[in-house]
Amino acid sequence: MTANFGHVERVTIWTEKGEITFRSKLEYRWYVWTQLRKDSRIIRDWWYEDQDSCLELTQEYKDNKKLYLPDFTILTNRGEYEFEECKGYFPAKDATKIKLAAQQYETPITLIFANLSPNSKNSKIRTQRRRAEALEPHIKRVIYNADKTIFKPIKHLFQV
Repeated sequence: MTANFGHVERVTIWTEKGEITFRSKLEYRWYVWTQLRKDSRIIRDWWYEDQDSCLELTQEYKDNKKLYLPDFTILTNRGEYEFEECKGYFPAKDATKIKLAAQQYETPITLIFANLSPNSKNSKIRTQRRRAEALEPHIKRVIYNADKTIFKPIKHLFQV
């Protein structure tokens, strides 16, 4: 089942973990990939927007706190936790939160984009790409083109 909320199409499905409403098709597709990794025993388990994973971030220069709730919390086979964050649009405030989370916590972060081309003619996309590139030294990795590199081979598994 899908519902359209402005420019973002939400996807609601039933899983072994109950009903989940993903904020975008990108998050839904990443869920399919994540569940496939779990079923293949590449990871031990995963959670979507797990409240126990909510991080309190401190900004020194503003002396205030921000909250960061990662899209996916992954439990690796080594018993370690990692965060995976899906981004359709990548504003500066989100880049700041991810950088603060990487600096203040030990948990590795992977940033996922469906398609953030370095050669785009759209200046907004190029700006978002530069934001992601600036985060590369601080996080585990950035996946710039999940549509081709991950989702294309498993597209037959998507319900929507």
